[in-house]
Amino acid sequence: MSSSHIFLRIIKKNHRQLLNLDGKLKKFKLELVKTSGDDQIPELGGKIQTIEDKLAMSSFIVIVFSTMALEAYIYDYAARHLTDTFVKDHLDGLDTFSKWIVVPELITGKRLSQPSNWQGALKRLLKARNSVIHHKSSEPPASFSDMRKYLEKLEANSASMFETAKQSIQLLHQLADKITEADPEEAPWVNSYLS
Repeated sequence: MSSSHIFLRIIKKNHRQLLNLDGKLKKFKLELVKTSGDDQIPELGGKIQTIEDKLAMSSFIVIVFSTMALEAYIYDYAARHLTDTFVKDHLDGLDTFSKWIVVPELITGKRLSQPSNWQGALKRLLKARNSVIHHKSSEPPASFSDMRKYLEKLEANSASMFETAKQSIQLLHQLADKITEADPEEAPWVNSYLS
């Protein structure tokens, strides 16, 4: 039995949560800028940190589960049309991005249309997933200026993760549309995995 509908529910629930948390975060950051009393700063800072942590968790969940949904769908699509044995013997070694290029063309004889930037969005999602799953530790900064650069890099990485997570729903819908455009009979399957 496929877990695709569960993946999709997890993605949508956490996507809604991250959008909600982003709104709260903006509100608290605005309050922090407007605050005149030093006594409010620690309380607002604590709230901001809590929301940022929850936002990171939701972003990670959306990124990982969106990738799982895309991987599960493209494998299933290939196996249903080309046989499971063929996929295991000839396609399973391809990375996820390559499968999204090769599999639809093998099945339909057509490449997925490219007017929208689904390829760039898919690459960003896969890169973000790899960053989450294969996290690499780094040596602690030695100086204050190194610490500042390190923290700026962490903040930029968090912002990138959030943007990728936020756009993942669009990517799932985009790829569902692209597959359906190339293979209209696939609509019920693609919708159960990606829409």
